[in-house]
Amino acid sequence: MIRRVHLIESGGRGGVFNHAVEVAAGLTALGVDVVVHTADDCDEAPAPVVLCRCVTWHRASPNRVVRQARTSARYLLRTLPHLHRVIGPEDIVHVQGMFALTPELVSVARRRAATVVASPHNTFVRSNAPGGGRALRSALQDADRVLVYSEADRQSLLARGVANVGRVPLVQWTPPVQPALVEHWHRELKPDGGRLALLPGQVRADKNPAVFVEAVARLPGWRGAVVGADLGPGRQVDALVEQTGAAVTTAYRYLDVDEFTALVAAADVVVAPYEVASQSGVLAVAARLGVPTAVAPCGGLGELATAVARDSGAAAIGEAIVAAYDLGAKPIDTADAAIRFLHEYTATQQSRADGKTRSR
Repeated sequence: MIRRVHLIESGGRGGVFNHAVEVAAGLTALGVDVVVHTADDCDEAPAPVVLCRCVTWHRASPNRVVRQARTSARYLLRTLPHLHRVIGPEDIVHVQGMFALTPELVSVARRRAATVVASPHNTFVRSNAPGGGRALRSALQDADRVLVYSEADRQSLLARGVANVGRVPLVQWTPPVQPALVEHWHRELKPDGGRLALLPGQVRADKNPAVFVEAVARLPGWRGAVVGADLGPGRQVDALVEQTGAAVTTAYRYLDVDEFTALVAAADVVVAPYEVASQSGVLAVAARLGVPTAVAPCGGLGELATAVARDSGAAAIGEAIVAAYDLGAKPIDTADAAIRFLHEYTATQQSRADGKTRSR
C-alpha cells in the first residue's frame, strides 16, 4: 500500500519540472498523496500540487565551480537529511531527471526502505554535465524500476541489459495560453504574418541550431526563430544568420512557463533537428497545443512528431517543416497518464515486497 509518492525534481525549472508537476497533478486527482521536492525558486506549478521547496541553487555566482560547490554542499547538509526524515518505507520515491548527487539521493531512499523509481529523461550523458555518468549509472542500476518516455529508449536500455524498464507517457504541464503573449510573439517573430518555424528551449550545440538556420534559409515565405537560454552556440548562430541572410530571429533568455507556452502556440511548426535525444518535452507541449512538429530521425523524437526528416541535413529538415505544416498536428492521447504511473508504482512496490518475502 502506497502511503505517499515523493517526486524529486531538483532543478525547479524547464521541461523536467513541468513534467513532474503534471504527473503530480494527475496523481492528486486520483486521490494519491503526492509531494514534489524541488528548488526554492522553482517555476509556477498547477494549484493542486504540493511543493516542498527543499533545494537551494546558488544561481547568482558567475563562477560555475562556485555555483556547483555551494549548491552541492547545501544539498548534502540540508536537503538529504530533510528527505531522510520525510520518506518512509511505504513510500514511492520517483527521481526525475539527473543531478550530480543522484547516487546520494537514491541511497537516502534506500536507507528509508522506500521503493525507488528513476526517470533520467536522457539515456545518454552530455559532455558538459558534471557527474552525469555517475548519476545515470545510479539511476539505471540502483532503482527498483526505470521509467522512460519513448519506445526507442526502452529498447535501447533493454539492449544494454536494464531489465526493469517500463515506458510511460511524456506529459507536460501546459497552462492556458494567454492570447496577449501569443500576439507579442507574433509581433516580435513574424511581423509580416508569414509562416513561423520555431526552435525553442535551451540553445545547445547538440540541438543543431545551425542546421535549423540553414533549413529556414531554403524555405521561401518562411521565417524562423531560435528562442531560449544560450548555452554556448549563440554567437555562431547569429553569425550564420548574418552570413546566409536567413529570415531567422534569435532571442537568448530563459522563459517562464506562460511565456514558453505562448511561444509554442505562436509557431506554425516546432522543429527539433537534434543530433542526440531520448524524447522532447517541447514536442509534447506542441502536440497538446495543436502545433505541428518536424524532427530529425533521432532517438524517440519521431514517436511524438508530425513529420520525420529522411536525414539530419538542412535540406531534409526543410522538407520536413513543409510536410508538417501541410499535415497538421499529430494528436497524442495522454488521458490515462496518471493511471499508468500509479500502476507502475503499485506493481513495483508489490514486486519488491514479493522479492523480500521470497528471500526470507
